[in-house]
Amino acid sequence: MSTVHTAAVVGLGTAGTELARRLSGAGIRVIGVEPDAEAAARALRAVASGPVEVTSRVAAVAAADLVLEAVPEPEAAKRAVLTALAGHRRADVPIVTTALSTPVAALADAAPGPLLALRFARADRLDAAELARASDAPDEAVRRVVSTLAAGGVTTHEVPDRPGSLAPGLLLGFLNQAAWMCHDGYVEPEALETAVRLGCGWREGPLGVLAAIGHRTATDILRGLQQRLGERYAPAPLLAGPPVAVPPRPEPVTAAVPEVRTVAVLGSGTMATGIAEVFLRAGHRTLLVARTEEKVAEARAAVEFGLLRTGRATEEVTEALGRWSGHTEVAAVARADLVVEAVVEDLAVKRRIFGELGALCRPGTVLATTTSALSVTACAIASGRPRDVLGLHFFNPAAAMDLVELVRTEHTGESALAAARAVLAAAGKVAVECEDRTGFVVNALLFPYLNDALTALEDPRVRPALLDTVMKSVAGQPLGPTRLLDMVGADVALEVQRKLHENQNQNRGRPVPAPADLLRRLVDRGFLGRKSAGRGVRALLTEEERAGAT
Repeated sequence: MSTVHTAAVVGLGTAGTELARRLSGAGIRVIGVEPDAEAAARALRAVASGPVEVTSRVAAVAAADLVLEAVPEPEAAKRAVLTALAGHRRADVPIVTTALSTPVAALADAAPGPLLALRFARADRLDAAELARASDAPDEAVRRVVSTLAAGGVTTHEVPDRPGSLAPGLLLGFLNQAAWMCHDGYVEPEALETAVRLGCGWREGPLGVLAAIGHRTATDILRGLQQRLGERYAPAPLLAGPPVAVPPRPEPVTAAVPEVRTVAVLGSGTMATGIAEVFLRAGHRTLLVARTEEKVAEARAAVEFGLLRTGRATEEVTEALGRWSGHTEVAAVARADLVVEAVVEDLAVKRRIFGELGALCRPGTVLATTTSALSVTACAIASGRPRDVLGLHFFNPAAAMDLVELVRTEHTGESALAAARAVLAAAGKVAVECEDRTGFVVNALLFPYLNDALTALEDPRVRPALLDTVMKSVAGQPLGPTRLLDMVGADVALEVQRKLHENQNQNRGRPVPAPADLLRRLVDRGFLGRKSAGRGVRALLTEEERAGAT
């Protein structure tokens, strides 16, 4: 395998400068090609030390054992530079393009010879990247690129050649939809950042990640993906120019905050018992309504186990359970200050319950639904007292997750909102306020991303292990999408994605795809993930492969 002694980096913007810095730090002589004198000077300052020289002459690449092209994204610009490079590089020297929206196969005619593409999510964290090759690129060229980048501290993962690649395209789709949410005024920027950090486990919020990528870079890539993959990738306006200011919300009418002493929870499942535990921990009298005495007993045991699991002293647990009561009749909620409905995700069932709550509860009692994707407004109207109704979307496990999406409808009164804010703060939760729309903030972003990931898996060259690996290492995700889907449950993902697709009119004309075929197959065949004894995405694909081989 030939050793790279000299590498040419063409284009010394953020990505090119970082590549030059890493390669020169590994002792490789770097020739930087940059016609803009100011950009060249910035690059030299950033690299600071190491064997680097900068020139404006493209012909200088003739001295290189490896050429890396890092000019801005539009295909026309890439094609022009690659054509120029091909006229000067030695015949056996690989050219590596950073084109992301354009497949390397579509650029192969511009640079005959070994051509590969290096794809990454953000240049300021270039520890890992995806590598795709043109069909005629020899294995030796791939080995040369991989070993050279490894010397510079960049781990590469070979992936199929496709627009957006894997991790960068999936990440940018998520980020762009988040930017559209802010542009639409659906959620405030700070609330969006908080929701994704806490709800998805990100270190930074999506707007922070977009700023790190660069608005111009993101816009150029998204425009290319829009041309190849459709209108879903149309860049949000705040990326195309200065950030769009979100109009401030009107100052709330000053109102006394209703005191919440007693909280009632309807339901006995995992979410209901977790929410009951949250309010017991916060010192509230808490009652839970289940269908049967057996369910009540199971709910109490679950709450007690949750309290003990936190390491609380036996005396504290005993004291907390002294504020607990279980019931089988909905009428028990009549004495509550806050009622939290946490029953099955069926709108007809929820509407019936809210009709009962509207009649049972005294005026001013706050009525909340924990739905993750259904209409809060429909529940509010069914209650007959919509000013008292809002959404409190807890995340699972409710006792451990800090985030709660506080969903207001056009009818929700300030008194109910104030009470909800106060009770969540007292319970140590972080409330992110948003309007009533399918999926709210986190799920409206997360489930289309998971759906896109499953669509990528329909390519037999993309395996779940590869997809999860690149999403973690290249896109910086805390968990790969197939593992995350198995945790959430394919049935939940299918239902939420179906509702997002059915209600895509809420998306201001931007399309929301129907559930992926693979997602439907997972549910139809009972491969739901963790809830089906571990039968999830990998198991189904393995079974289908075996069936296809026989």
